[in-house]
Amino acid sequence: MKLAHLGAIATAAIVAIGVVLAIGPAYMHTLDRNKPPPVMLSFSVVDGQNVPQWCKDLSSILAKHNVKATVFVTGKVAEQNPSCVTALAAYSGIDIGSQTYSYVALPSLGDYTKALDEVKRGKMAVDAAGNVNSRIFKAPYGATDQNIYSILSSSDITADFSYPSQYNKFEGGQFVKYGLVSCDNCGESPDRVRQLMDMHSPVMIDIDNTAKTSEIESLVVALKNSNVDLVNASGLTGLDLTVRNA
Repeated sequence: MKLAHLGAIATAAIVAIGVVLAIGPAYMHTLDRNKPPPVMLSFSVVDGQNVPQWCKDLSSILAKHNVKATVFVTGKVAEQNPSCVTALAAYSGIDIGSQTYSYVALPSLGDYTKALDEVKRGKMAVDAAGNVNSRIFKAPYGATDQNIYSILSSSDITADFSYPSQYNKFEGGQFVKYGLVSCDNCGESPDRVRQLMDMHSPVMIDIDNTAKTSEIESLVVALKNSNVDLVNASGLTGLDLTVRNA
């Protein structure tokens, strides 16, 4: 995926968003409109192509520019390339999350137990590879069903970034919905990010590991020069979502 198409995952998620909104939490929080909303760079490692080097380069770039971000790794990729997760865990500004074991659309499994196993195995593989306790999740293709919150609770996951118009965090015994804007086709245009920030919701920029790290660094520099508040999932939610040396 090129940077000009960073929103592909978020775009695919729109197919499922109607169902999610129907079954999601009963209320939504919004940001203080007097403050500029934060921006979260969200990276997905979905296949094994050049994974160890890509992860190492990404971690180095983010650390070099002192930029926080969130990276979601598929369990199978973490299992086959543990050095990828180790490299990400080396920089404390990176939150590490999982996105199932085999990057499968959960509803397609047609069975609660199988879906739960996919989520748990994904988290366990990521945690084992990086010696972390990761408590963030992103559903492949944004595809979920009515079981998602039960599955996440049972997997010790407390923050969910599966959807283009919301994120969910566990508080008060339930998952609570917060407004979010996914940045679609804006990787080469920080001005587009600024426009989305005017919607007074956090902005999530989706990038996967087919993007060139040189282009990612250019984007990071442009956003920093625009004085954008770049956060990771922990900073956005106020939760400690990646415990290292776990």
